[in-house]
Amino acid sequence: MKKEPILSVIIPAYNCAPVITRCLDSIDYSDCEIIVVNDGSKDDSVKVVEQYITTHPNVRLVNKENGGASSARNLGLEHTRGKYVAFIDADDFWFQGGINRIVDLAEQTDADIVKYIITHVENGKPIPERNLTNVEMQTEIIEGEGKALEQYDISDYHVVDAVFKRSVIINNKIRFQTDLHLHEDDVFMGMFYCHASKVVITDLPLYCYIRSSDFSSTHHQSLERQRILINSGYLAAQHRSEYVQQHYPQAMPLERLKYMRWVRTPKDAIKAGLTLDEYKAVLEQFRTVGVYPLCYKYINVSFWWASPKKKLKLAIKTFLINHPSFVFGINSVLNISLKIPRKKKRGSCI
Repeated sequence: MKKEPILSVIIPAYNCAPVITRCLDSIDYSDCEIIVVNDGSKDDSVKVVEQYITTHPNVRLVNKENGGASSARNLGLEHTRGKYVAFIDADDFWFQGGINRIVDLAEQTDADIVKYIITHVENGKPIPERNLTNVEMQTEIIEGEGKALEQYDISDYHVVDAVFKRSVIINNKIRFQTDLHLHEDDVFMGMFYCHASKVVITDLPLYCYIRSSDFSSTHHQSLERQRILINSGYLAAQHRSEYVQQHYPQAMPLERLKYMRWVRTPKDAIKAGLTLDEYKAVLEQFRTVGVYPLCYKYINVSFWWASPKKKLKLAIKTFLINHPSFVFGINSVLNISLKIPRKKKRGSCI
């Protein structure tokens, strides 16, 4: 019987033929399986991966009809056998010499999840050469089931910056929400943190994220796409709040503060071509799930301001969105609509 790998890596792939080899080559952990989920690609992605498999027997290709990153990751989870699971997007990659240190740390600490840092690189800009074999790494450990939800500064809006203990995912039936086109990672992380008893945070810059890549699922700029993204914020708040309320309700006051990042700004409404009434309806949706407007009486803002990073832009955005009378009052005086003409932007291949 074939020995089960320590690590399973899931890569959702859609029209990523030019970049997926770079992603695959970056996975330099020897005891792992790599599951590429082809999400109905129309380019040569399948051919590229099939050719790669001929010299890399630990890589498997799973094909499905196009359904988005969430459904692709869910299918990938069904095929995993490793003790740990990691996710990489096909247009991104890992810096060398880092993943083995992360997995070793997970083993040494018996962590349910080990978090690392994302390096953002603008598409087309030079990518830094980095080897993490001997880079000094600082760690922090949070113990207690669900306790990570009480920490404002812990990253909970990406799944690509972590290695997860697979048993936590499987035993608690944690999956990605397929009705979301944005913020699906936030919901998955909220669900996982409800059941994580030991969370290890590191400052190792393992993951390289290529920002605004043509191969990214969030690159669409159409009005329809923008409206879908706005609606995804409400759905994400609904999914995550219901789950956290059920499994770790004591985190809800701080959770509501986090959800404000999903309430779209007037600028986003303009991008989506919403009228003022439509924008008000969006805010009302957030009200129905109890995450808008914020009730400062029940929120310990010290959690927020205790952050050494002092997220000033987020603070300003939260205050303004939480007091829409500012926005609506200005529009009433000027007698204008949020709906304005916008320049047509070039679409992507996704």
